[in-house]
Amino acid sequence: MSNRLKELNEKRGAKLKEASAIVKLATETKRELTADEQAKVNGLQDEADQISQSLMTEARQMALEGMTAPSLSVSEEQTIDRFSLSRLIRHMDRVFRGQPSSLDGVEAELVAEGEREAREARIETSGVTLPRILVRRSPATPERRDMSVTGGTTTQYGGNLVSTQKIGLADDFYNGSILRQNGAMVLEGLIGNLGLPRYSKASDPTKKTENESSDELTPTIPLLSLSPKRLPAHIDISDQLLVQSAPALEAFLRSALTRQMLAVQEKAFFHGNGTSEATGIAATSGIGSVAGGTNGAAPDWADIVGLEREVDVDNAAIGALHYMSNSKVRAKLKQTAKISSTDSYTILDERYGNLLNGYVPLWTNAISSTLTKGNQSLSSAIFFGNVNDYVIGYWGGLSLEIVRDKALAIAGQRTLVAQVYYDGGVLRPVSFAAMLDALTA
Repeated sequence: MSNRLKELNEKRGAKLKEASAIVKLATETKRELTADEQAKVNGLQDEADQISQSLMTEARQMALEGMTAPSLSVSEEQTIDRFSLSRLIRHMDRVFRGQPSSLDGVEAELVAEGEREAREARIETSGVTLPRILVRRSPATPERRDMSVTGGTTTQYGGNLVSTQKIGLADDFYNGSILRQNGAMVLEGLIGNLGLPRYSKASDPTKKTENESSDELTPTIPLLSLSPKRLPAHIDISDQLLVQSAPALEAFLRSALTRQMLAVQEKAFFHGNGTSEATGIAATSGIGSVAGGTNGAAPDWADIVGLEREVDVDNAAIGALHYMSNSKVRAKLKQTAKISSTDSYTILDERYGNLLNGYVPLWTNAISSTLTKGNQSLSSAIFFGNVNDYVIGYWGGLSLEIVRDKALAIAGQRTLVAQVYYDGGVLRPVSFAAMLDALTA
């Protein structure tokens, strides 16, 4: 499917390039397009529009297939269940220290597959690379985990990330994102850069008299461009841990990698600037906006309804609609009267089933509570929108590498560096709205 996306993307670019060359030639020679040239340009643009629609259809189909991963064969299940991350790490450590070591069995088989996928995705990696089949495999009954920092027990932060059945090295890295869990378009196995068309409608036609000429509708189709961004994480492993039993090492590595990678990618999906990370919802031009005040303001019922209105006025209140914010906002809304100070109901009230304006809210502390507005830098963000219109892309699998310097050697440690290549962005900006100055203190 990724090859098909690449083929359509290149075909569309060629059509637009050919049309642009014709227009450029006329401009350089300071003349109008001839009738034949105009017809040619119109035809090329129409073909590009048709390809754009095909590209969107293919991308959505790929996303749906990614959300419901194809069933694994019995042999694939057995292969993954035999895979030992701790055995692989010990092999990498021996190689790093210059000791004789060879990788065989299922670990060697999966590493070879991971390196093949990396080559296809045009990603250069160091160390070893694990394939997507291992990284993205989901349990038969997906488990949803609250990413809020507040409340709960220690096991909620990583201790319960290892199950009896091996369900993949970083299942929660992919599935723990509240956007991924709730319907974001996820494209895996991408090759090269990808441009998805963002359809922007033309101005509405105006009424005309019986013989008056009609208005030409010229919709624009800008692109959401996705390109691989390096998402790294590292953990320090003690020499002592490396000699412990395999289950102890396996549990530590799985939980530590998951926590760090989740924190990096999830924050970027909301606040990333798009330079070396995903483009977050907050940084997307064209989303709706609700402002509290010059120096921010406590969120009230009008702000909550206003976020929905900003999306609804553009006829975009469809799909997987959710409010999204952090634990501080959640606590504030539970203490804020819905209508007035005498109202017995709060904005977020268990008597409403903890729904927010009739929608299921999503909570993650990856959404910032330290945004600057006016004279303060303690503002929180509140988002509302159609999660289906956020696109997440992944290139290849998971790369692992062991490094060690003098300081780590003295401390009896070494560092495991993990990285994946990903990107993200909003497909239709009108599908989202944000309040970026909500005060909770």
